[in-house]
Amino acid sequence: METDKNKEKENNLDTKKETKSVTKDNVETGSTAQTKNEKFVEWSPENEMIMVEWCDVAQCYKWLNTRAHNKYKMMNAWFTIPAITLSTISGTASFAQASLPVSMQGYAPMAIGTLNILIGILTTVQQYLKISELNEAHRVSAISWDKFARNIRIELSKAPSERMDAGPFIKICRQEFDRLMETSPSVNEKVVQEFFQAFNGKEGSVERKRFEALKKPDICNIIISANEYRHPWYLDESTNTGTDNIVFVEPENEEFIRQKELELLEKENTLRNKENAEKDKQNRRENAQKMFQKGFLELSKKLKLQSKKLEDYIQAFQGMYGRKPIVDEIERHAEPLIESGEIERETLVKFLATYKSEGVLDLV
Repeated sequence: METDKNKEKENNLDTKKETKSVTKDNVETGSTAQTKNEKFVEWSPENEMIMVEWCDVAQCYKWLNTRAHNKYKMMNAWFTIPAITLSTISGTASFAQASLPVSMQGYAPMAIGTLNILIGILTTVQQYLKISELNEAHRVSAISWDKFARNIRIELSKAPSERMDAGPFIKICRQEFDRLMETSPSVNEKVVQEFFQAFNGKEGSVERKRFEALKKPDICNIIISANEYRHPWYLDESTNTGTDNIVFVEPENEEFIRQKELELLEKENTLRNKENAEKDKQNRRENAQKMFQKGFLELSKKLKLQSKKLEDYIQAFQGMYGRKPIVDEIERHAEPLIESGEIERETLVKFLATYKSEGVLDLV
């Protein structure tokens, strides 16, 4: 009897060890009855494009929230530091007002009250604008978006065989993306404009090509049709939907599609050439306008300098003879200057017309 009982105990211990080892293996491998029933999803170019888009959007939001955090940090300092300074001055003045001269003690309460009012205004405005809350919210959001983008970037840098299963990974990323979109604060439009100015780059540069290839969020005033995200299953020659009598085929042959692509390329080239022609025309117009303005300024400057020489002669003549010179005297003085090229004859004619119109000849 005792031997039978001992055998039963040993058998029970063995079964417990086996169940523990099985559960331990299930925990380590992550295999459960539920996970076995789930469909295995392999990594495909379409799945990777989804991850690339989310990573690009996350990097954009990280930059936007970081820049917004810096702006709100500076704004918070502009409100907080004056409030601290005025509070210190007000507290010190409250204790020191008894040591003031008797004639100044009557003004001390008014000065302290004014400081307290200013402190209250600064604090109330700061709380109303929620500067501290937005500053912290943008900081946390920037860190979260950076972490989200970094996880995707690390996973995409691995070989497909070394990655986590595509199905669970996409599900986790989608939940995290939705959570960040719900909790992230809105970004100011000026920050979005700074984003374009910082990364847009010059036309034809490497920075411009990278910026155009970057998938940007909707807040950057960019909306893309959902047709670009469709799976190209309809481009296959024949695709079964699970029934034998329904078969989807291409509406046209490859030659027709190739012809349409060529037509689209021709239209794009035509539009591009038209835009370039408009830009060239606009540039020529602007250059002509600049040249005209430059020539006009040079001509007016030259005319002013030549007229200045004639005016200096008139002043010297008047100081010597006590009267202004007549036209003939001015012309005799200007002839050598015209021959030497210091004054043009057109300048002399215009100057004498103005000189006559001022009624100077009435003095002679």
